[in-house]
Amino acid sequence: MKGQITNEPFEIIKSSEILTELDLSRLNPLKQELVENFKKSQVFRTRTEMEVSVLNDLKFPSPASKYWQSVREQNVMFTELANLSYEYRKKLIEIKILKRDIENETDELQKELKDIELEKENFALIQMEKVAQDRIREIEQWSEIKEREAKNMTEEQLVDVDNHQLVSYTQRWIRQAIAMGNNGSPAERQNLIGQLESGLKICKKNNLLSEVKSGLSLKEGEILESNLKLLK
Repeated sequence: MKGQITNEPFEIIKSSEILTELDLSRLNPLKQELVENFKKSQVFRTRTEMEVSVLNDLKFPSPASKYWQSVREQNVMFTELANLSYEYRKKLIEIKILKRDIENETDELQKELKDIELEKENFALIQMEKVAQDRIREIEQWSEIKEREAKNMTEEQLVDVDNHQLVSYTQRWIRQAIAMGNNGSPAERQNLIGQLESGLKICKKNNLLSEVKSGLSLKEGEILESNLKLLK
């Protein structure tokens, strides 16, 4: 099965004589555990990390902002899967060439070296297959998140990423201002205040303040009102 490790790596370790018999006796009882580790070890982000770490409410306060970030994340995953497929195809050809070289090799030591390289390349294929499988898993989960967030978006927001950003960014800057409080360096505070004031001005000009406020908590709404007074 693709992406599944067998006992072959353990046999390779054993035959390499890198370990003493005592070392091998310590490793052998862990064989099945290590195979299981390979199968279930994390490659990319878990669903929890996708939801909480990537799409946290501070940076992505609205369904539209979460949706479009998911679009970006999913596209990166798919692009890297395509790139990996090219590398996998190259690896298969390199293995064919290596097998041909082994068949034609007359020097026994050189043949041994090529045999070792072949084993290493085959193990690399297994690792690439596992990476591909986990990329598909994350691609599917980003699709699920997009479908969920799309249900709370307007048709206009679904058409173009820029159709949500003014409102979403302004909500984000309000939340960041609350989180920062009196902390942060002067440069950080100046940058954030500048972004927030610019966002509020354009939102006010485009009659979007009510939309901004609809996605805020009571405290966040108070921050909004205090900043609006400064703009008058």
